[in-house]
Amino acid sequence: MRRKIFGIGLLFFIGLLILRGNLPMTESKVIGTYVNTNYENEHCCLESPHVADTLILKSDGTFSSGYYGNGTYKVSYGILTTDIDLTYEYEMGKAGYSTYFSNKIFEKPKIILNYDLNHNYEKTELQTYVL
Repeated sequence: MRRKIFGIGLLFFIGLLILRGNLPMTESKVIGTYVNTNYENEHCCLESPHVADTLILKSDGTFSSGYYGNGTYKVSYGILTTDIDLTYEYEMGKAGYSTYFSNKIFEKPKIILNYDLNHNYEKTELQTYVL
C-alpha cells in the first residue's frame, strides 16, 4: 500500500513539474516573430518597451524591432532555462538587454521582460523569412 501511495505521489510531483516547468528551447524554436504583450502596465524598467512592438529573431543571430532597432542576439541553452542577450545601438552608443525564455507546455514561447507584471514578447505563428 505504501508503494502505491508513494508511486502516485511521485507521478503527481513529476506531472506538476512538467506542467509548470520550462521545456528546453531549440534553435529552430527560438527563431521567429514575437509580439509585445501586456505593455500598458506601470513602467518597470527603461529597457522594456511600453508600446506595441514586434521583435523578429533571425537565424543569422540578428534581430529587428521597432523599439530596439536592429541588433544582434545570443542565446544560451541550459537544461531548465534558455537565456537571451540582445545587443543594439542607441543614441548614446551600444546597449544590451539580458532576459530569458518561458516555454511551458500548452503555452506559446515567450521572452520575459518582467515576470511579475506578465510583460513579455509572445511568439506568433507568423513566418519569418530571411533574405
